[in-house]
Amino acid sequence: MDLHRLLKQHWGYTEFRAKQESIVRNILDGRDVAVIMPTGGGKSLCYQLPAIAMDRTCIVVSPLIALMQDQAAQLQQAGVAAAFLNSSLDPASQREIMRGAQSGAFRLLYLSPERLVRGDVLDWLKRVPVGFFAIDEAHCISEWGHEFRPEYRQLRALREWFPETPIAAFTASATSAVRHDIVAQLRLRDPAKFVMSFHRPNLRYIARECGPREQEPLLYAALDYYDEGNVIIYAPTVKGVEETAALLSHRGLPVVPYHGQMTNPARQKNQEAWMAGDKRILVGTIAFGLGINKPDVRAVLHLSLPKSLEQYYQEAGRAGRDGLEADCILLWQKRDAGLLAHFIQQLQDPGERERSWQRYHAMRRFVEADQCRHRQICLHFGETPKWERCDACDRCGVELDWLAARAETPEPAVAAPRRKAAKPRVIEGDIDSKAREALREWRRAMAKEMGMPPYVVMHDSTLDAICRRSPSNIEQLCEVPGIGEKRAERFGAAILKVLKSLR
Repeated sequence: MDLHRLLKQHWGYTEFRAKQESIVRNILDGRDVAVIMPTGGGKSLCYQLPAIAMDRTCIVVSPLIALMQDQAAQLQQAGVAAAFLNSSLDPASQREIMRGAQSGAFRLLYLSPERLVRGDVLDWLKRVPVGFFAIDEAHCISEWGHEFRPEYRQLRALREWFPETPIAAFTASATSAVRHDIVAQLRLRDPAKFVMSFHRPNLRYIARECGPREQEPLLYAALDYYDEGNVIIYAPTVKGVEETAALLSHRGLPVVPYHGQMTNPARQKNQEAWMAGDKRILVGTIAFGLGINKPDVRAVLHLSLPKSLEQYYQEAGRAGRDGLEADCILLWQKRDAGLLAHFIQQLQDPGERERSWQRYHAMRRFVEADQCRHRQICLHFGETPKWERCDACDRCGVELDWLAARAETPEPAVAAPRRKAAKPRVIEGDIDSKAREALREWRRAMAKEMGMPPYVVMHDSTLDAICRRSPSNIEQLCEVPGIGEKRAERFGAAILKVLKSLR
């Protein structure tokens, strides 16, 4: 089977990334697989492509409604028959999709773990031509993980109901203990295991201990610095989210809050506003972000100490998914550590208390040790780097202008940033800025017309590749990485028209 042809046809790429082809071929051979691949490494393609190649349906277990919808929409743009079943659909639409699935109309069908393990759904799936199951965010199945979800444990039932159907498990962050637990809980049989490097060299890690009066002016300075990119800010509590969002909104910044005490429609509205680019900054608790697929986040800021290094790695890793440079800033206070320790002491279950202490001490070492931060992360996940210095963290000499300036001349919390700082380093290459802006404007209009986030229409990296190559016909456009035949067929004429108007 010509996997490279399918890769080019649907995604517009001529080469696989590291291990992708091997993962795809193992799935096509009917093997269970367990894949640990950092955010931005191309996990989704590893189960999407074999679903197309085997001409059967891949059932994807996904934890969030918004993620299901976005991934299905992206696949449809690439000419792949995909759908989702969740509570956002009315009963008639759900019945229509279920009938279509039974007839083999979809290559990929997205369901939540809660829905999938219902007896009636499992019984219905017996009538669907299922090729394999793909479990996304598989670390949620493990009590050793930082994001344990009881509903994921029920996925053990898949092996009983579908003893001969392969299962593929995917996650971006799993320690050795969590990896073993994923295999055991899902009852994977002699799985092909793929553990990619946890090193993400495009991310710059900065951790700064703050006094109570320092954090707010540092936050303002940071947002002045990242005044053109998308930003996620993690606050430790609902109150912290609401207060921070209100402060930033009062300063005229395009911000939305997100936390678990908001109504579902309100959370959905705010998330969609951020995903679509209507709001540039999102302030959230850890309730936000699992499975989020926004590629162009330029900074993730934490306003407190996370509970674990796994949690921090996953949340910070939502920056720079497009492969361009991004910053991960942790502004923590000593009282954060005291609060975490207090909560751990209150835990009744001895096993959970011990696991929590282990996570706590690993997180404290990360922020307090003099060692390279990238190296610490790799070692935590069981990877031994061949380098001592990364040149991409504060321990290895990286300094941010705005942070250094505030360290020298601290400002009162009410002061506005005094000057524009240098922007983050982003590899521009040979890009025509006018063409880039014109294409982004076209994409914004197209996304609004189609009712979906701009990145679903086309990623920034694809727009930049178009600018670099400046194609003048459809054949040349099809050679641009990330376009593919279906996108060229749908958007090609409009893109070429935009480029022609600039010549």
